[in-house]
Amino acid sequence: MQTAKAILQLIRFPNLIFIGLTQWLCYDCIIRPALMAKASMPWQHVTLLIVSTILIAAAGYIINDYFDIKIDEINKPEKVIIEKIFKRRTIITWHILLNVIAMAIAGYLALKYVLLRVVILQLLIVISLIIYSTTLKRKLISGNLLISLLTTFTLICMALYEPKFKLFTLDDIYKYLFWLYCVFAFMITFIREVIKDAEDLKGDMMLQCKTIPLVWGIDGSKKIVYGLIFILLSIESFLFFYLENKTWIYILAFGTFLPIISLIPFLIKANTSKHFNQISAALKIITLLGILSMLFL
Repeated sequence: MQTAKAILQLIRFPNLIFIGLTQWLCYDCIIRPALMAKASMPWQHVTLLIVSTILIAAAGYIINDYFDIKIDEINKPEKVIIEKIFKRRTIITWHILLNVIAMAIAGYLALKYVLLRVVILQLLIVISLIIYSTTLKRKLISGNLLISLLTTFTLICMALYEPKFKLFTLDDIYKYLFWLYCVFAFMITFIREVIKDAEDLKGDMMLQCKTIPLVWGIDGSKKIVYGLIFILLSIESFLFFYLENKTWIYILAFGTFLPIISLIPFLIKANTSKHFNQISAALKIITLLGILSMLFL
């Protein structure tokens, strides 16, 4: 029982559910309706693509914990399981195995749809996650930016594998909605990354990381988050006026707009690790609301 719990913690099981749900709803609620029953991918292949993404993400979480042992021993000592339950060699083996299986699935789908270039992109994601864990996570902004881009790619990946979905042709409302969710994924992830850095300030300081809170302070971090929130809400506001379907407007408003605004007073008062942990948890709920809003499109 303890081992099973440790594995779920190591691979961030709730986050993997988020990723799988996001991809599934993106395909079923945006990409497929945009193609009006002309989609090329059967559900078996959609499921395989989602599994491939989840395996890559799980491997990324594993390797991140592998290189974060010292930081986690300071920030979250009760959650450190490498060397306590699993040996380092075992962790590396799992990381390699998950990535190999994921790339095999991606390669099979790419051959099926003659999309070999997409496999190269997914291989770059695997490499990027390793670079993030070993280096970029401790660098100013670059690590936050990379994780935000990779989160956005979980949506873009679904569109790239569907040959009939013209990703860069804004010829119907579903394309606008697709890019709205991509922007939402990028911005909400970037915001949460900055908040998490503020939460983990103590451990990052001990290991001389150059995160946003350490370089520009807590107040500087808050200003960046305010700016990101302003940009996100501005984009959503523009689409509120652009969309003709009033139902979509209400869905987007109650799913993302109002919850984000309600978070601002708590952010203003936040000044401890516990406060930022609570905000991070709230951002997960807002992310889930954003994901589930696709059901009503």
